[in-house]
Amino acid sequence: MAEASRTSEARRDAVFGRWVVFSQARSRRPTDLKSHNPTANPSSGPGAGAPKPSCPFCAGRESECAPQIFRVPPDDALPWRIRVIENLYPALRRDVEPPPPDGGDGEEGPGERAVRGFGFHDVVIETPRHDVRLWDLGAEGVRDVLLAYAARVRQLREHPAVKYVQVEP
Repeated sequence: MAEASRTSEARRDAVFGRWVVFSQARSRRPTDLKSHNPTANPSSGPGAGAPKPSCPFCAGRESECAPQIFRVPPDDALPWRIRVIENLYPALRRDVEPPPPDGGDGEEGPGERAVRGFGFHDVVIETPRHDVRLWDLGAEGVRDVLLAYAARVRQLREHPAVKYVQVEP
């Protein structure tokens, strides 16, 4: 397999027959953006919603992010409400050649089948504020986020090698 695909590949689980994605890039992603307390409420307390100095997803730090795919509103003269960007640490890679349309045979190893990890792994920034979660948005805000997801799914469906799209929060 080519060097680029070694960092991302899909392997068929020999026991269950499911496809599993392996990506070295995911292990390099920063962990300081994750919540260490799943019950913490980011919308309360001092500094709630304030830009985080190290967060590339905050408004005004767009140049620190991966390339933007699109934004809402599309006019760069207006502040963004939603951004869709490439993932700097993708599980699947858009820069490798897709597997053949029939799936190909991949590389056979002991009890496994592997194919290049071609695909798209984007990030949807649903709001520029850290203290707002999807369920905190009004009906119009939730609608806009869902429309952004739908727009990206439509874009991906137009790519001839994309066979499946999964949206995860």
